[in-house]
Formats: sequence, structure tokens, C-alpha cells
Amino acid sequence: MKLLWNDTSILSESCMFALSDSASLLFEALEIVKVETPSEGVVYEQGKDYIFDEKNNTIKLTASSRVPFLGREVCYPEKNLRIYPEKNSNAISGAVAGGYLLFNNEDFFARHQVEVTYRAKYNDFDPQLPVQRDRLPRTRDKISACRDLKVLLHGDSISAGYNATKFTGTPPYNPCYMELVCRNIPGNHTLVNRAVSGKGINYPRNIFEEWINDAPDLMVIAFGMNNFSSTPVSEFISELDWIINSNRKVSPDTEYIIVTPMTGNAEWHPTVPGPDMEYACAMHDYVSGSSEDIAIADVQRVWRKILARKKFYDLTGNGVNHPNDYGHRIYASVLLDLLGF
Repeated sequence: MKLLWNDTSILSESCMFALSDSASLLFEALEIVKVETPSEGVVYEQGKDYIFDEKNNTIKLTASSRVPFLGREVCYPEKNLRIYPEKNSNAISGAVAGGYLLFNNEDFFARHQVEVTYRAKYNDFDPQLPVQRDRLPRTRDKISACRDLKVLLHGDSISAGYNATKFTGTPPYNPCYMELVCRNIPGNHTLVNRAVSGKGINYPRNIFEEWINDAPDLMVIAFGMNNFSSTPVSEFISELDWIINSNRKVSPDTEYIIVTPMTGNAEWHPTVPGPDMEYACAMHDYVSGSSEDIAIADVQRVWRKILARKKFYDLTGNGVNHPNDYGHRIYASVLLDLLGF
């Protein structure tokens, strides 16, 4: 898998035409190679379905376009509501402005987003991630020697793989971010995924006996999204520290990656801007004050930088707090960058 910021051949960048007939590209495009919706098996025609607006670096729909377009009545549903957790929902409560937001935890977004493959004039995206080459020395040595790793993943629905197309059973069947990471590190690695939907930072304590003897080479801890609106930051960091120190007692050679979560929908109460940044800063402080066996994968930093060029709907897999395939690639790119790929 190519990192999102190390090439000018851009593969399957996600766009969604929601509330607008234009969608921005992350990089300044030289040539559009393909625009498609893989889940529907549809490849769109330039000039017939869309035009490339070079001046604004956008894909713009034509009047007769076959590309899915979502108007206000879909993004802010008021009629024919199927409210989550109803199956095949189209709405979720908790909109900041009142009413409902578009939400679907199945394949709706995969079927209504497009993937754009193009050649960029240049790659000018700088993720500005912290340099951590002195951290995770044992993991780096094993990777350099092409030794197999046992990876334990603690997390919520994002880490469980929600809304990656492999999870929803939708073409092109791309896996969740941690599976992408393990696939792209040389070796035959074992991933023990203990992530569960709806869980927060206290969940590993609740299932302590299930994982404490796993003895992984690398433990990845990726919580936050379900804690923003309910857990004080100090409590979050305390629980994070408990997970690590509990494992150190039985597996002293394990190393740890702390993952900051994506930024959720700013129009949804549980993910309003503010707490996410507070959490990310606290995670940074925790890692910077820790020993070399702990590193941070700052997904949130990269996510926010991408949102400066693209829209939230381009990246989401459910409308509020899950990544789509492209979003899982953002997660994977941050982790692979940290590990030197």
C-alpha cells in the first residue's frame, strides 16, 4: 500500500457529492485516470458524467451525471426515517442543530461515494508527524530482520473494521487499517483484534483475563471516539496507563502504539470539535513523558490536515464517526509512516 503522501500517482481517493455538485481533490491533478464506484461496478465518463475543473481542482457533475448526489433531504432527513439502530438506518439523532443527520452503518456510503484515480502535478502534502525513530526499538529491529510480529489491537468499532468494505461485504472488499498495516510489513504477522464496537478506554480492564496472557510483540491501543463526550481526559490517560503497566508485568518486551482517533462529524453532539483535540494533546503528553517502548500514531493530525482540503463526507463510512476505505488508508498510512514505510 502506498502512503497517501509519498507519490504523485493517486489511487482511489474518495469523494462524495453531498450538498454540492463539486468535490475537491487532495492534490493538484494533472490528469484524471478513472472515476468509479467500485461497490456498484460503475466507471463514469469524463464529459458525460463529470468534468474536471482544473482551475478549482475539483470534480464537477454534469447535468446528466450518473454519479450519486445527496441533497439536503438526504443529509438532514425529516421524512421516512429509519433511525439507528434500526437495520439499514438512514438517520441518527443528536444533531447539534436539532433533528437528525444522515447515518448508515452498512454499505450506503460505499455505494454513494466515488473513488478517483489520478496523476498529481506534485505531492505537496506534509503530514507533519512527530519524528520517533528512537521509539519502538525492538519492533523496528524485528521488522528490519523480517521477523514475524504478534500484534494485539485494543479499540472500538473503527479498529473492529466498521465500514471498511471488507467488513460490510461490499466490493472492493478492502480491509480495516490494522490489517492493511500487517499486510504491508514484510513477514507473516499475527493480528489479535480485540476491538469491539461501542467500547471505550475502560473495556480492556473489563476483559482483562481475555488478553493479559496474549504476550504480543506490539500492542496498539486505539480508543477515544466513544469517550469524548463521557470520560474526563485525566481518567482516559489513567486507564491508558493501566493497560500498559498491567501488560508490562507479564510481558516486559511488548512495545506500544497509542493511536489518536479521527475527527468525527462536527454537526453531531458526541463528536463536536474540542474534546478530540484535548484528548490528542493529552496522548501526546503521555507518550512524550514515557519510555522508548511507547510511540504515538497521530491519525487526528493528518485527518484534520486532509479536512482542510476535502470534506468530512469524503472520508466517512457511516456519516458521523467511522472511516470509509479511504479513511482506513489514512489510519494505515500514519501507522506505516511511524514504522518507517
